[in-house]
Order: sequence, then C-alpha cells, then structure tokens
Amino acid sequence: MPHIIIDYSRGAAERVAIDELTRAVHYRVRDGGLVKPTAVRTFAREATFSCVGDEHPENHFVQIIVRMAPGRPAETKRELLKAVLEAARDVAAPALQAGRLGLRADLYESDPNFAFQEIAFA
Repeated sequence: MPHIIIDYSRGAAERVAIDELTRAVHYRVRDGGLVKPTAVRTFAREATFSCVGDEHPENHFVQIIVRMAPGRPAETKRELLKAVLEAARDVAAPALQAGRLGLRADLYESDPNFAFQEIAFA
C-alpha cells in the first residue's frame, strides 16, 4: 500500500488529462520517499453517471482516495496527501482556472483485520 483510486465525473476527461493526472499522482507517491515504491497501486475510473453541484453540464469533479495500512505518523500522511493533491493540481490547473471543476484528496487507513490479499509480483 498505498492504493490510490481516482474517481472522476462523467466527461471530466474532456477537460482534464486523466491519464496524465493518474501517472503524475502515481509517480509523486512512488518516488516521494514516504512509502515503499513497489507497493503503490494507482487507477482511475470514470463514473457511469454523476451529478455535480447544480448539475450544469460543464461541472466536473475529481476525487482521489489514498488507502494505506495504518501505522504512519499523522505528519507523514499529511505530507503524502499534500503531494497527491499538488501533483493532481499541476495537471488539472487549466481546468481549475477555467472553473467548474472540483478536486479533492482524502486518505483512509485500511483495517488489516478486514483486508485479505494475494500478491504475486516478481
């Protein structure tokens, strides 16, 4: 861990380069020195249906969720989350400046008592 899930409203990819944003966030976390680089997993998915604010057709939202194992100090988690938002903001800057885009990042700790996995990476 961490696992990074980037959810975005339908059509947001027309205003934000989601592939570039996904890579930017992944690289920033992977190469930032706060987590084991080989443990980072990042994916993005578009909402099949979404409503944003007053439902103006130009409104879009990008929600980044960082899920990680417990045990890191609060300052490390804040630093990681700030890096995630900064990387995303760098890519989304033109759309943010144009308006009608929301960008948010949250961090959740996974409970190891309720998470099971099999990993077979070489």
